Amino acid sequence: MTDKGIVIRGHGKSFTVRCNGRDIPCEIRGRLKYGTAQITPVAVGDDVEILLGADGSGVIEKVAERRTMFSRPAKTSDTKRQVIAANISQLGIIVSSQNPPLKPGLIDRFIIAAEMGDLKPIIIVNKSDLGRPEIADELEKAYSKINVPIIFVSAETGESFDELRKILKDERTIFAGHSGVGKSTILNRLVPGLNIKVKEVSKYSDKGVHTTSAIEMYEIPGGGFVVDSPGIKILRLWELKQEDLPYYYKEMEEYLDQCRFTGCSHTHEPDCVIKDAVDKGLIPKFRYENYVTIYNSLGEIN
Repeated sequence: MTDKGIVIRGHGKSFTVRCNGRDIPCEIRGRLKYGTAQITPVAVGDDVEILLGADGSGVIEKVAERRTMFSRPAKTSDTKRQVIAANISQLGIIVSSQNPPLKPGLIDRFIIAAEMGDLKPIIIVNKSDLGRPEIADELEKAYSKINVPIIFVSAETGESFDELRKILKDERTIFAGHSGVGKSTILNRLVPGLNIKVKEVSKYSDKGVHTTSAIEMYEIPGGGFVVDSPGIKILRLWELKQEDLPYYYKEMEEYLDQCRFTGCSHTHEPDCVIKDAVDKGLIPKFRYENYVTIYNSLGEIN
């Protein structure tokens, strides 16, 4: 007889399943591993059925259908996905105000990835104790306009953590962002006693030193779960076509059918209403520049 649980940790071929209040080390049944075309037959966040053994370990027998998922291209295939986490509701896009420097282009890529996975994006700007970035006001104005929450916090001092806890409460949120932005430090403050190992930003590259190897889900006191994911250095939107990109920029929607040329890319054509709206300040310039960069990168992929 099997029991139901949720996968809270994945590291290679080993998993931990929370079942009836216990954390049980599990492996995957062979037919589940080899009987599917998926790169990731089991992921953190999956609802599963396990068969308990006499030694207290378990075997994952069945995985329920996933409601949502956050994924990236598999290392062995550009056409298949590696699911990082399943059945989550929010993507916490973590960036730092500085050290490493804030990159709005990465934020936009994560917002698109969130919407492709049916997740609500949330922007968390860490290290506010080091000062607000020059673009902070512009970011707040632009993202609030498209209903993407942005919160400036300090994992070092605890600034705005009460507000962050409200956003995370009763949700399943995956944290993602470049290494060095403070994901582990934020988690350590959210979950007292967690004590995830933290390393400093490299003095040589000004980039973060990656500390997370396993993918793990943590329960937040007061309600909610957070998934810690490995530092993602490159986020490729490999399933997205160039012609679909404008629909992921909500501030462009009202203009999309007004351009002179059918199939306008909104990057170089004359009489482009989108470009005109940017010139008039109706569409944030940095968002448009990110759009053009992503559009061109999609052409290289597809």
